[in-house]
Amino acid sequence: MPSFRRRFSEKSRFRLDFPENVCKDGIKNREQAMAELKGIPLGTHLMAMTSELNSHQRIYGYPRRKFFTGFEGFDFSVPFHKKVAATPLGPASGPHTQLAQNIVLAFLGGARIIELKTVQILDRLEIPRPCIYAPNIGFNVEWSQELSLEESYQEYVTAWVLIKLIEEMELLEVAKGSPFYRTIFDVSVGYDLKGITSDRVSQWLRNMKDASAAIESMLRSLPTAFSRFRNFAVDPHIADSVTLSTFHGCPRNEIESIVQYLIAEQDFHVMVKMNPTLLGYNFVREVLMEQLGYAHLELDPRAFEHDLQFEEAVEMMQRLQVFARQYGKHVGAKFTNTLVVKNNQDVFKDAVMYLSGTPLHVLAMHAAQRFRQALGDHFPISFSAGISKHNFADAVRCYMTPITVCTDLLKTGGYTRLFDYLKQLKTAMESLGVNTIPDYILRSSECDGEKSLAAAGMANMHRYVARLVQDPRYHYSRNQKNPPKVDSHLKLFDCLTCNKCILVCPNAANFAIPSEPGEHTVYQYHIAGDHLEYSLSGTFQLEKPFQIANIADWCNECGNCDTYCPEHGGPFIEKPRFFLTAETYGQFRRYDGFYFRDRYTLQGRLNGEEYLLRFDPEKKAYCWKTPDAEIWLNTADQLIDWQVKGNRDVLLTLEPYHVFKTLLQGFLNDPENYPAIVLLASR
Repeated sequence: MPSFRRRFSEKSRFRLDFPENVCKDGIKNREQAMAELKGIPLGTHLMAMTSELNSHQRIYGYPRRKFFTGFEGFDFSVPFHKKVAATPLGPASGPHTQLAQNIVLAFLGGARIIELKTVQILDRLEIPRPCIYAPNIGFNVEWSQELSLEESYQEYVTAWVLIKLIEEMELLEVAKGSPFYRTIFDVSVGYDLKGITSDRVSQWLRNMKDASAAIESMLRSLPTAFSRFRNFAVDPHIADSVTLSTFHGCPRNEIESIVQYLIAEQDFHVMVKMNPTLLGYNFVREVLMEQLGYAHLELDPRAFEHDLQFEEAVEMMQRLQVFARQYGKHVGAKFTNTLVVKNNQDVFKDAVMYLSGTPLHVLAMHAAQRFRQALGDHFPISFSAGISKHNFADAVRCYMTPITVCTDLLKTGGYTRLFDYLKQLKTAMESLGVNTIPDYILRSSECDGEKSLAAAGMANMHRYVARLVQDPRYHYSRNQKNPPKVDSHLKLFDCLTCNKCILVCPNAANFAIPSEPGEHTVYQYHIAGDHLEYSLSGTFQLEKPFQIANIADWCNECGNCDTYCPEHGGPFIEKPRFFLTAETYGQFRRYDGFYFRDRYTLQGRLNGEEYLLRFDPEKKAYCWKTPDAEIWLNTADQLIDWQVKGNRDVLLTLEPYHVFKTLLQGFLNDPENYPAIVLLASR
């Protein structure tokens, strides 16, 4: 057995403090799910966006070829309350409007009316994980923001400023000042009168109407590379409209009081989100189970009994319209919220779950149509239920603003699917020989003589709703197939690298880093004081040129990447997790994960053990530190030096070293990719 004498320079020593009582059960215990979202500063966003766009023609993994930059000769603009948005499209309040990068990604796809994720006074919720399941139709159990009120405010202001800076820098190659950039933020707030009128939520709402102080602070803190924007003029009035999302079973008088408060005391326009239970138990059951074929779903009759009833909803909205006019505000309704069903599929831990997607589209359209019949074709309606590229243009014909989407964006392609909505709208408009949305609505109505937009929208809605239940696209037979799985289990490295998990993540938490395919001999060292012996313990092999990883602080363990990954195991569980800060890395000690101390130093836990790898670019050498020893290796992985703590006998295998080297080198080889900048910017 070969042996070496100890050779170690005192100058090369450095100290590593290991956390005490590190658990060794890795990250596979999902009962103790780790899901703590964390935003990043405005300057870090700008560095990540501009660097990745210049080097890779992407922003947060979203490819330039799918950027919506408008279609020459077509005007998609629509009025919303007293503003104008460049398109009627937007993400619904939910997983796609929670973090700043989510909102930017939606904007890149063409969304111009952004319904921010619902905030409420109870802002420290324990949400079950996973919380989303959307293999075809959708189910969820999340019901509010996963950030504190203050953190949500920070994210929304950051996103607002980012969109203004995207325009100012002309990153999309559209001239600044163009109507193309007109974007509206719509606040979503819940869930009861006491919470909404509380001091914290009331002040939060006032801050959204005038965010001057927050914007000034953000711009002032920009790094030197963006110092030219420190005095950039940003409209501080982020939002003047609210989509009210009350809890299931909220009494009519409480809903009405909330709307009056938001109008009279907070000076907001208001859209009241309605529940599909307005249609009544018998109607929903007949359409959902008998006509569409979703017989496996189980309704909860109590939800229909306790929710707002149709007639009282109509009467309430009639009174609120009169009230709103007195204050110069608009009031309308959004169709619809999700439908509560019993959890009979063991998808989540909760007893009930909330249905979305294609079957909800049919129900919501019926509800919207009935409401308009009762309140008049002029009644303002916004819509969100089962929207996709196949029906977006049809929804636009119905004179509804905005038209928002959630479930479809959870499917393969993620935010890039938005571009196809607008492309399909362009095709539909071309077929009628029109280039504006008002003309599109009017021409679609197929009626002779002059007709108002409202009347044309109503005629289009009648015709569209009448054929929905016969459309096979909405039937269970077309929506029962799950994303395909292969007979293999995810590992830390070398999955199929299909990249589906990257695009379906609402938060851009999953990403790919380059790796070098090849096989490496793994040595095992036996160190006894000054004496060392080594032997071969196996091989370390990489087959793929890219490896999937995860930003832990952006991952809320919703489970969507697991649904669409063709292998078993879940990328957010099995793939390397990187933490943004030492604080969050230390907070979740029971989970495997990694943290960059600086550009060249990667600290981490693997199988519960703590390690550190540091690359010295001058010496072209790696320092590998374990709880028991510190060794130096050259770039060919040959041992140069070593030291053992306490002169103990140590048996050291280098397989963890190769894992760390693969990850560290992946970031060093692609420093302009957004994960590298996000994870290293604050160091």
